Amino acid sequence: MGRPKKKIEEIKLFQINLRVTMNEQVQLEEAAKSHGLNVVEFIRRRALHKQLPKFSMSGLERDLLIELSRIGNNINQMSKKVNQGNPNLKGLEEELLNLNKKLNEIKNQLLL
Repeated sequence: MGRPKKKIEEIKLFQINLRVTMNEQVQLEEAAKSHGLNVVEFIRRRALHKQLPKFSMSGLERDLLIELSRIGNNINQMSKKVNQGNPNLKGLEEELLNLNKKLNEIKNQLLL
């Protein structure tokens, strides 16, 4: 039993050739890979404004993104305390030092 026949609208009859630099090729491959697509399908979807699959990331990247989000939230909370007036500066200084330490840890993980 062969595969089912495609409808005429589904058959890809036309070919478009595209020349890119080596740098552009690498960028396209990385972008396509991050969405779980091959380069041709990635370019087709982008050119036709079709939705791309959700951006996938490794577990480490996800953990780092979550930690950065928490740090941003902490900074917003500290800013709110300062703007409300008469903050406990000693407590804020300790919190800022902890956040700085966490940011340095994240930088070190990214630079590995």
